[in-house]
Order: sequence, then C-alpha cells, then structure tokens
Amino acid sequence: MARVSGLLRALGGNVESGDFRIVTIPGPPWSKSRPLFGKGRAYKSRDDADAETRSGMFLHNAVREPYTGNVGIACLFFRQNRQRIDTDNLLKHVCDASNGVIWKDDSQCTAAAGVLELDAGNPRTVVAVGQVASTLVRGTDAFTLCKVCGAKIFMEGQRGSQPDTCSPACRHRALGYPSLSEPVPCAHCGNLFRRKTRARKLCSIQCNSDYRRERKRATAPAKSACPDCGRELSHNRGGRCRDCWKLSISKDRVVPEVD
Repeated sequence: MARVSGLLRALGGNVESGDFRIVTIPGPPWSKSRPLFGKGRAYKSRDDADAETRSGMFLHNAVREPYTGNVGIACLFFRQNRQRIDTDNLLKHVCDASNGVIWKDDSQCTAAAGVLELDAGNPRTVVAVGQVASTLVRGTDAFTLCKVCGAKIFMEGQRGSQPDTCSPACRHRALGYPSLSEPVPCAHCGNLFRRKTRARKLCSIQCNSDYRRERKRATAPAKSACPDCGRELSHNRGGRCRDCWKLSISKDRVVPEVD
C-alpha cells in the first residue's frame, strides 16, 4: 500500500490529504490485446470486454462517483510467472476499465504509472487513484473566464482553440460590432429600429422594396432622347418618339396627281 501510494504521490497526487483510493483486483493482471477488425470497423474481443467489466466492478466499489478534474492512476501488477509482457498493455486495460467509473472522460487521466512485479502465490493488481495537480486542467474543473463579461467558460467538450467569449453577443462586442439591443437608423427612411441580425439595414418590407427600386433606377443606364424634338424616351434603344415618327411618315408619303 505504501509503495503504490508513493507512486501516486510522485505523479502529483495529494496523498497526505487522504483524497485517494486504493483498489486491489484479485487474479492475474489482464493485458489488453490488439483490436480486431471486421465489417469495416474495429472492435475488442469478448475476453477483453469481460475483463474490463470485471475490473470496473472492483473500481466502482471503491469510487462511487467519477472524479471531475485531473486524475492520476498508479498500478502495481503482480504477475504469476515470468512470461514477457508489456506494462503499457496492462496499464491500458486498467485505464479502459476506469472509463465512466474513475473519470467521465479518459482525457482527465493526465498522470499514469505502472510497475511490474512477480508474486506467483498471489497474483493481483493494486491500483491507487486520486486527483493530481497539473497546469493542464481537464474535466469539469477546467474553465476560463470570458474576456467581455467575466463568466465561466467550461472547457469540457470543447474542440479546437480555447474560446475567449461565452456567447455570440460577447463575441460581437469583443469584435467591436454594435449591440443588437441598441436602435440604429434605417438606411432608407432614417427611422430608428432594433435589428434581429447584424446584417439588417432596413426597418420594414416597404422600405426594403423602395430601397431596392431606387437602387435599380440609380444604376440603370440613361434613357435615349428623340433626335428631332429632344423628348426623353421610355427606353435606351435610340430612335424617334412616336409623334416625330408619325410626322416623318406623313412628309415622306407621296400623294398621286389627279387628272
């Protein structure tokens, strides 16, 4: 017991406070085997699954509720023979059996150690678990403060870079965008209104229609003018207006002489 608790202390665990648990799993230590592949997926063997369930039951009897922060685990593996075996496979089995029992997520295990020993008369696995100190805080204890409002941002379940703000509203304020709660002038009529989205510029459907119509007229090409009278036409294709066209037709018409 003193040896395994010393290993946990070396990993950064506060053993003196008594906030740790020591569990003895009887029987030969189980070594996790390679995953099996079939039907396009990887899966564990039935023996591995049964061994993890058995080890998890012993761990659950000692730790009723999973730890919320960083967890360290130290193991002493007492083998029954001198067969060559990898310590990391033994440790991996204990860590997989601890998922959902010792910790909620295996990323919380930030310190682990395993020592292999020989005891043919009493093969067993002695496990010491407890919270450890680390600058890389994990689990529900890991949080940062919003740089805008100061609220806590819990890092559990976060992916990618660390967030700086707690909400879209705080993110907009950090980027210098005006708040949606503040009224802004309509781009067409100038009346103040409250926006629902940051991209909105017009206060109503009517202003939206008038604004688009005026923009279309402003960007449209200039209309043609009649070359005879100078009147503006309704199109930009050129030519005479209707009155000048009729007048030119009447002048060009030839009236036959009557004897």
